Amino acid sequence: MDDIGARIKYIRKINNMIQIDFAALIGIAQGTLSEIEKGKLKPSVDTLYELKKHFCVDLNWLVIGAVESSDLNVFENELLRKTRELDLDCQKEVAAFIDFKLNRKEHK
Repeated sequence: MDDIGARIKYIRKINNMIQIDFAALIGIAQGTLSEIEKGKLKPSVDTLYELKKHFCVDLNWLVIGAVESSDLNVFENELLRKTRELDLDCQKEVAAFIDFKLNRKEHK
């Protein structure tokens, strides 16, 4: 993902949201979201805050496309690198598997 608009669209897609619902959640108009996703507008600081608040996204990744590696251990960095090589459907499968494992752990 080359720009912030693509990363925001990615967040929306992996959360299975349509533009109008996603835009309402983060407090902007659907048309504004569309322009951001196309790279024609940059999101405001308030919009970035709402994205972080609702979707727990790393602001470094959101704004510049990088994750602070100091926050991740070697395994986490490798897992992130490999996950980014997958298409969106495969990433959803990985996320579902992780959810399954976490739910299984909670019920033990």
